[in-house]
Parts: sequence; structure tokens; C-alpha cells
Amino acid sequence: MSHRPSRRDFLQSLAVASTVPAWLGTLSLAGADTDQPRRKIKVGQIGTAHGHAGKLAAYRQSPDYEVVGVVEPDAERRRRAEQQATFRGLPWMTQTQLLEQDGLEVVLVETAVPESLDAAEAAIEAGKHIHLDKPAGASLPQFRRLLAAAEERRLLVQMGYMYRYNPGVVLLREMLQQGWLGEIFEVDAVMSKVLPAADRPALARFAGGMMFELGCHLIDLVVGLLGRPPEVSTFLQHHSPTGDRLADNTLAVLTYPRATATIRASGLEVSGGDRRH
Repeated sequence: MSHRPSRRDFLQSLAVASTVPAWLGTLSLAGADTDQPRRKIKVGQIGTAHGHAGKLAAYRQSPDYEVVGVVEPDAERRRRAEQQATFRGLPWMTQTQLLEQDGLEVVLVETAVPESLDAAEAAIEAGKHIHLDKPAGASLPQFRRLLAAAEERRLLVQMGYMYRYNPGVVLLREMLQQGWLGEIFEVDAVMSKVLPAADRPALARFAGGMMFELGCHLIDLVVGLLGRPPEVSTFLQHHSPTGDRLADNTLAVLTYPRATATIRASGLEVSGGDRRH
């Protein structure tokens, strides 16, 4: 008979987990068998404009990957990237040159959001698995076409939703699966940030504003927990005194048959030294 973990089991495991450094779970097993060196996965990156483009450093440090090149057609973006340790010493090439690299298996798409789906589709067409950073472009029909093409070619599309695998979120899913929290009738999720004035115009291009930029993380988590909601109500407000029309104070209410979830995303936070508000 299988043993169903009790609340006591959960609390004991939580106490043990709290004593283990978070980085321990990221250690590679590449050195476990020194007689059989692990084949490195060849990876390349298209774009440096995305706020998370610097994650390439993790691939460079990993014994499991070989970074073969970076693509950045914009001269100014490339100049800035070349000054960063993350990109220093890597080959710079065109998108076509990268996709034709011998043995390339994975492409990281880290362009500006309006450019991401075109780059991702090119990588899928070339037969490469992709990591596509969020948000998933500006066109839902194009994103669906991308997913269909990847499925047809049996290629992986990994979205940049790192919170799915956050230890706290993994633990929450386990608690729900074991029934320790009972039936969920309410979820309230918030993600906001200090938004530099220089970043506002680019985000103002998207009707969803901060919900599009930050709320996508929370929507991903809530839908992962509760499923697709039958009804969604949105409140996309512009509350900053700036001259743009960015929806910088946003709320979405996801309505379920036996639960409601509220998701808030704002760009109105201020730093400790900012007294203008």
C-alpha cells in the first residue's frame, strides 16, 4: 500500500528543505561519471534586447552546454552587449549563420518582444528547439502557428516562465495535490516593479501594458493551478502623470465556478530615494 504523506511529513520535509542551500539543486551531474564525458548541447542566442538576455551567462558556465554564437543585427545593441561579461569572447554572426551552425540544437530567443516570434519561427523552421522569453510575442495567431509547427516537427518550445519551477511554487502544487489546503476558493497575486521612464514607451505599444509585461507570469501560475477560467474581467488603467498612455496599473479577475483569482500588475512602484510621488 502506498503511503500518502501527512501534514507532519510535509512539515518535516519543509524543515529539512529550509537547511539546504538553494544552489545545491542546480549542480550538474556531468562529473558523476568521469570515464564517460557528457556530450555538450550546442546552443546559440538570437537577440540581446530582452531584459533577460543575460541568462546566457548560465549556459556559458554550465558543463552541459556549448554556446556557439550570438546574433544581434542592431549595431548599438551589439556595442552595448560586447561590453558585458556575458557576451565577451563569443562569436557574433547573422541569424542565417547561426541557424546553419553544425550541430546546433537549441536557440534562445532574447530579442525585443515585437521581433521575437519572427526569430522563433525561423529557428523552428531550421529544426531547432527554442527557449522563447516572455511575453510570447505580440501576435496570438502567429504564436499558435509557431506551436503547431514545433509540434509537427517534434521540437520543444520552452517559455521563460521561471516561477513554474521556483521551489515555493513546486511546494504549493504538492500541497494542493495532497489536499493539505482544502478546496481553493480565492487566489490573490501581485507583481509590480519600479519602471524606469525610458522603458515606458516600448511597453505602451501593447494594450495590456503591465499585465502583458509582468502579469503574464501570474496568469501562467494561476491557470496552472486552477485551469482555464470560464470568464475574465480586465481593468487596464493609466495612473502615472507621464504623457504616455501605458496601462501602468492593471487588474484581471479570473472567475471560476467555485473560485475567483485576482491578478495585479503595476509599474508605479518607486525606489526608496524617489520622493516624486
